[in-house]
Amino acid sequence: MKSLKSITAGLVGSAVLFSAVAMPAFAATSAQPLPAAKPAPVASAQNPQAKGVVVTSKIIQQKTAEYEANITIPVISGLKDKAFEAKLNADLLKYAQDQLKERQTMSKQDAIDSKKYGYPMRPHAVDISYKVISVGKLVSFSVQTYLYTGGAHGLTDMTYYNIANLDKAKNLQLSDLFQAGYDYRYVLNNLIKQQIKNNPEIADVYNFETIAENQPFSFENGNLVIHFTQYEIAPYAAGMPAFSIPVHSYLNLLKPEVKALLQ
Repeated sequence: MKSLKSITAGLVGSAVLFSAVAMPAFAATSAQPLPAAKPAPVASAQNPQAKGVVVTSKIIQQKTAEYEANITIPVISGLKDKAFEAKLNADLLKYAQDQLKERQTMSKQDAIDSKKYGYPMRPHAVDISYKVISVGKLVSFSVQTYLYTGGAHGLTDMTYYNIANLDKAKNLQLSDLFQAGYDYRYVLNNLIKQQIKNNPEIADVYNFETIAENQPFSFENGNLVIHFTQYEIAPYAAGMPAFSIPVHSYLNLLKPEVKALLQ
């Protein structure tokens, strides 16, 4: 087995970030385009076609009196599994279209109700963006969705994708990472609980018991990062908590094929 230092270097080396290129967007005929595109939070790099995988952006922007949409979704190309790639891109586009359609429907009804019952109409909003984390053997990115429906505040959700770029591609779940016979949830739970305990600013307000088998995760700077949604383990003000697990704490638990993806 490689030394811990070399494994860590491999993990960091695989995290190649690249820029997003705008593509044409679809739009409803009744909507008015915004004057400028809101940039997707994607870091740039000198070589945007590293290891054959390229990510570009599809931008959808609309603004009416009832709602505003600022949507930037990733379009993936260069995966070895073309059928998986096609379905992934179709699913990402459908998700964006569904979120937009829901906002159009709900905001229209809210406008009708506001006139009927005499309360002020607050325009709805949907904001979708993405961030590329790594490309190569592991293609990793996140999609963030912010929704506002007229209440006191909006809600944000994050979805993480960790795709094994193989002849038969797969979007890895947390349970896919570890060898059989290891209680990885026990290990990770204790590490997260210890981090919470050691931070007096959050110890009294976080309510963490256990991670799920499909708990969102990412590999960043050689560490395994466990992500939580709003309200999952803490109040709204805490945002979306994340805990970074150092490589030496989980490396020996990984399946050999997962280690190979990270090198």
